[in-house]
Amino acid sequence: MRILNSMYGQAIGDMLGEPLEGLTREQIKARWHTVTGFIHPPSITDDTVMTHLVVQSVCESHKVDRCHIAGVFLKNRARIPRMGPTTAHALSCFADDPGFMPTSGTTDGAAMRAPAIAWMFPEDRIIPATIESSLATHGADVAIAGACAIACAVSSAINGAGIEGIIQAGIEGAIHASNDLATRIRESVELTSEKTLEEVIDTVGCGIETMEAVPATFAVIASEQDFRSGVLAAANLGGDADTIASMVGAIIGGMLPGRGAIPGEWIDACGTGDSAEDVETLIRESWRCVSKLTFRDPSKPQN
Repeated sequence: MRILNSMYGQAIGDMLGEPLEGLTREQIKARWHTVTGFIHPPSITDDTVMTHLVVQSVCESHKVDRCHIAGVFLKNRARIPRMGPTTAHALSCFADDPGFMPTSGTTDGAAMRAPAIAWMFPEDRIIPATIESSLATHGADVAIAGACAIACAVSSAINGAGIEGIIQAGIEGAIHASNDLATRIRESVELTSEKTLEEVIDTVGCGIETMEAVPATFAVIASEQDFRSGVLAAANLGGDADTIASMVGAIIGGMLPGRGAIPGEWIDACGTGDSAEDVETLIRESWRCVSKLTFRDPSKPQN
């Protein structure tokens, strides 16, 4: 159930944050005071679609292959809304050169889809698999580090760790590619013991850059471990609200061991939203794929 709860958590965070993406916290407060649920028929963004396309790619190729992932993205380009600038550029380059290797890109597009790796692979394979997946679109160290941080945190949550272990796993994941990001995550978490979450975000930021979005995600989970409170806190930050809320949702969702831990009306929304994609179908297809994979250690409490 933990993997399935992480899948639902990721999509729900995306849907809650979708209408708030690009707004400032002040704009959100002026219009809604505090958003406490879906403010229009829920709709997913590129965060959820591309995360599940990574699962599809791995299931088709039986491995993580950056070129295959990029090919799946290209084949499904019409299904991907709101594609970020780094990803769009990389896929354009892949279309011209199937062997293209990105060497730049500091935005959070690799981190946003990193939960897919945690759903499929055991802890000892998370880092190499995440790096390979990231290189479908992002080549900068900080972007790869952000993806490793999120994948390791989701993996740790699925494997039953508490919040301190999850945060430490994220920091250790980031260290594989960027000490600077690891330090930034650690500092953002430490600030939550001294300041409100909003004050922390004023320091850290919550934009599309990995150096902002990933530390912001860890600040949220350090402040709020309840699923409803956590994803709503992330969505109400504004900025890259859909991505931050989706990463928070994937992590906190992964901490939840059983049915009923995520609000039922939010689970129901995955099957009744206004998305071009049927969210429930995406999740169920990925769950079937993950259930058939043999990459994970069945002795761990991830299911």
